[in-house]
Amino acid sequence: MVAAHAALLSLKTNKPVKIVYRRDEDLRVTTKRHPAIIRIESKCDPEGHLLEWNAHMILDGGAYNTLTPVVLSRGILHLTGPYRCPNVHLSGVAVATHTPPNGAFRGFGAPQAMFAAERHMDRIARTLGMSPVELRQRNILADGDTTATGQVLFDTGAQIVLDTALAAAKAPMGDTTVHPGGGVGRYARGQGLALVFHGCGFTGNGEAWLKGKVGMELSGRCVRILTGSTEIGQGSETTFLQIAAAELGIAIDRVNTVPHDTGIVPDSGPTVASRTCMVVGGVVQKAARALLSALQAETGLIDNDFDTLLNARKRTEILRVQVEYEDDGSMTWDDQSYQGDAYPTYGWSACIVDLDVDLDSGEVLYRRFISATDVGKAINPVIVTGQIEGGSLQALGYATCEEVVLDEHGCMRNDRLTNYIIPTSLDAPEMVTELIEIPFVGGPFGAKGIGEIPMDGPAAAVAQAIEDATEVVLDTLPMTPERVIDGMEALS
Repeated sequence: MVAAHAALLSLKTNKPVKIVYRRDEDLRVTTKRHPAIIRIESKCDPEGHLLEWNAHMILDGGAYNTLTPVVLSRGILHLTGPYRCPNVHLSGVAVATHTPPNGAFRGFGAPQAMFAAERHMDRIARTLGMSPVELRQRNILADGDTTATGQVLFDTGAQIVLDTALAAAKAPMGDTTVHPGGGVGRYARGQGLALVFHGCGFTGNGEAWLKGKVGMELSGRCVRILTGSTEIGQGSETTFLQIAAAELGIAIDRVNTVPHDTGIVPDSGPTVASRTCMVVGGVVQKAARALLSALQAETGLIDNDFDTLLNARKRTEILRVQVEYEDDGSMTWDDQSYQGDAYPTYGWSACIVDLDVDLDSGEVLYRRFISATDVGKAINPVIVTGQIEGGSLQALGYATCEEVVLDEHGCMRNDRLTNYIIPTSLDAPEMVTELIEIPFVGGPFGAKGIGEIPMDGPAAAVAQAIEDATEVVLDTLPMTPERVIDGMEALS
């Protein structure tokens, strides 16, 4: 929207226009995560096996429509959580309100759905007097199971990420002599777990419709990648170079990217939906193969060694290839019935949080956060770990402190970082990050999208841990100190 506003002003004035929001303006007018009300009803047998699952999601779209339909779509598709159930009915609706419009935000719809699904599983366990872990073990999705849309699953990582997280939780925590709150008080300790899945890439036939493109050039002895995927902290500037270098068998310092100027690069599709590495990176890999084939055709050699072909090349001008995403026909999806293969593949993640609740203030203090995530293939383990840990800390803020407060006119009241509280490095707990690699055949070297799945599970794990520590059952986000105190007082 900022770009659209600048463009309109530029058209009207016939001059270059630059718009820079102040922090308060930015917080007031940019899109936020959709508030959601989710109702789930289920039936199960006495042993806890799910028999029926009915879920309905209501999204607050705000004053006008932006990306609400795709957020609602993904939210509904994740409303079952990573659990098998023979009878499922999922539905949802988005409503217009007098607030600023809401839009896509890390996870777009899945975090809301996962929180509701996991809290409902906790309620089932509570009702049956069963361990939350045991209930999940009895219903966890496995290879050959089908989703609500009829998609048959393969390379399912739910069980392995759960087992890995549980094993990691048996290890002792780091230094426990210093309390994260920095003081002496009455604290109750709890531990909580969540298990989630996340569809990687666009829903259904989205990628086949989009046909994202990547160009690649040979200039001298170096290779340049031309892609519209922008670097927004996910490490694509490094990952793309690694993919191309590995495919061509050359050093990474011989590969670079050109500026992401739409006048220069082809349309690779938006930098969203956990698709940059998995989908666009896959096209980068194919572009490297196409460049190698072009060199073979130019030199008349069938040698696969890049430098051998380069040394045999007589021409000096830039050699360029362009490749676009191709649908391999393995997915079947019907947009009208919402049946078929909803996503090319799924990521799987389990997280465990250890925390203390200050019984005097209601503040939640994180001690340790454990995650085990199926990443397909970690092209760059440092970047992947950073993505997961950064997303997890963001999700811990979503769980307990980040709240948009609106006045009676629908305007944001807490439009400063002094009263819209986000977690900092001082709030970060000890992080234990386990990377599980179950390769996806459609991703570069097996990689899956992992940008959003860290956002899906932590809030539910925090709610379970608070319940473990205090017996307070919280199903509303964020779980602020005030809500924790209210819950404790209601129990007394």
